[in-house]
Amino acid sequence: MFAPVQRRKLFHGISHQIADAIRDGAYARGSELPSERDLMRSFAVGRPAVREALLILEAQGLISIQHGRRARVINLPMQGIANWLELSAQRAGADSSRFVEDLKEMRLALEVAMATRAAEVATGRDKAKLNAALETNRLAISSRGEYLQTDIAFHRAIAAITGNAIFEEMAAAILEWLARFRTDTVHVIGANLLSHDEHVAIAKAIVARDPVRAAQAMRHHQLRTHTLYGQLIAQHGAKKKSASVNAADPGETKPRTRKSK
Repeated sequence: MFAPVQRRKLFHGISHQIADAIRDGAYARGSELPSERDLMRSFAVGRPAVREALLILEAQGLISIQHGRRARVINLPMQGIANWLELSAQRAGADSSRFVEDLKEMRLALEVAMATRAAEVATGRDKAKLNAALETNRLAISSRGEYLQTDIAFHRAIAAITGNAIFEEMAAAILEWLARFRTDTVHVIGANLLSHDEHVAIAKAIVARDPVRAAQAMRHHQLRTHTLYGQLIAQHGAKKKSASVNAADPGETKPRTRKSK
């Protein structure tokens, strides 16, 4: 009935640790992993075990291996979703506002589902990571450049707690796409502090393992921020349209010259 149990291969343990490090954000998309020699030293193993582990990670779509270069972190599923978002936005054309509304509705459902699931399954280690992301977010409240990144990191930490790879990929792609419209939020007085306070409420509910409260807190947060997204995106579109019209028809921007008779 049962087959003999084989000892776990070294390269499986190595690949799992590196994959966990990538998913935890230790190595960002596009960054290089340590060299094979450094990995051999870190894991106290030979080159064959390291190479086998890297081949597993490549097969999983987490890294790219090229001869003579260090392995590089990739994320093909997220890139595919990001490309789809970009293409959909382009196809929307004049009805881009409808696309943005659809995207916000999709993100609302996704974020609420992730917060609910995170509250159901969060471990002690997960809670510690979430609180660390929350503290980093707090420290960046007054920073124009850093707050957005810590905001995204907080939401990605929630996605990671779910243990659902699709949640993680979709959340990362949507957050990156919407982030380009968040650069002006720093000009809204108190926006970062309000956002952080809402993050606190979400984190407390997840740490308390209260799915209902986590869903409610996330829903409240998303509905408020989505309103701000809509305003900024509308302004962004108006600026682009104005710039396009001015480029095509400069009007009175240049003095007129009288034609010679």
